[in-house]
Amino acid sequence: MQKKIIALAIASMASGAALAQSNVQVYGVVDAGVAAISADGKQTTFKVESGMLRTSRLGFKGTEDLGNGLKALFALEYRLNVDANQGIGGTYTTDASGVQGSTSGMARQQLLGLSGSFGTVAIGRMNTTAFDWAVKYNVLGASIFDVTGNNAMAAGSRINPLGDIRLSNTLAYKSPTWAGFHFDVNYARPIEQAATGDGKVNVWQLGTYYDRGPLSLGIVYDRVKGSGTATLALSSLAFARGAGFPAPATTIAYDDLDAKSLNIGGAYNFGFAKLKATYQNDKFNTQASNKVWGVGTEIPVSAKGVVHVVYSKSSINTLANADSSGFSVAYTHNLSKRTIAYAGYSQQSNDSAGTAGIWAASPTAGGDVNVLAAGLTHMF
Repeated sequence: MQKKIIALAIASMASGAALAQSNVQVYGVVDAGVAAISADGKQTTFKVESGMLRTSRLGFKGTEDLGNGLKALFALEYRLNVDANQGIGGTYTTDASGVQGSTSGMARQQLLGLSGSFGTVAIGRMNTTAFDWAVKYNVLGASIFDVTGNNAMAAGSRINPLGDIRLSNTLAYKSPTWAGFHFDVNYARPIEQAATGDGKVNVWQLGTYYDRGPLSLGIVYDRVKGSGTATLALSSLAFARGAGFPAPATTIAYDDLDAKSLNIGGAYNFGFAKLKATYQNDKFNTQASNKVWGVGTEIPVSAKGVVHVVYSKSSINTLANADSSGFSVAYTHNLSKRTIAYAGYSQQSNDSAGTAGIWAASPTAGGDVNVLAAGLTHMF
């Protein structure tokens, strides 16, 4: 009996040591609700949808203490469509205009890295600094009520939380914070080698942020440059030029690919309300640049309830009479620390040639789209 007690004690100590060395966390979001979507020229649709406020996902992340302040880290995170008979990853498709995601979005993150006093270095597929910027400064960003994201999609903006703005084959560095400032550098090769001939695509992103007290500012510059003599279909470059950017031709030489994106965001917490604003300028090759801006606020109305209001507008110079605008009002209520109930309304309007939509629902040219939605989010 005494030997068994000693053996159990030794096993417990060994297990405790292992747990102290490695910390693994299972986490996720389960979000589902109902929506009524009315687009001019089309029938009103009623949907049961997953991820209307926050994308449903399942993830695993962890760290291991390597000593001397150095840690190894990893993250594996996958999309879930909880309303359908689909497994981890599900499907992630778009309509013809590119609204709502891309076909490469099943794995949200798959990365490995090191962190220490020098900052963090990671490699793999990941949320880039552009993704962090978009979610941080867009009111209702990445939700069914994200009219700024809708306008960014229509304008072909590279950086918008409704699109799959993560990058594969990425090297990333995040600096420590000094007096409220920190910066991120991302380099990716989403196309490492053309299927035939010589060609590849390089992506650079630089993000600079300031967070101190009630003020937050962020600027992200994004550059996509091709090299090589081979040609590729523009339809395969939604990640490079923005899904809604009008194309000069159906194919392009890698050497001719050059997309630039400047994104400026800010937020200020007044206590009684938090104000957020964004400005985006995107240019593809020699085409005129398109611009999108959004301004919104988050207003606490009780200890558990928040009202969200946002207005956004695009200025599309690559296509005449294609500007779009939209507004949303939504309410979120914290039923607990991990469960949120939500409801809201969005309207998207277009100039005579515009077709900006909501949640993969696009109107006839010049039409409007209206959405009324409600649902529940649980985080674990």
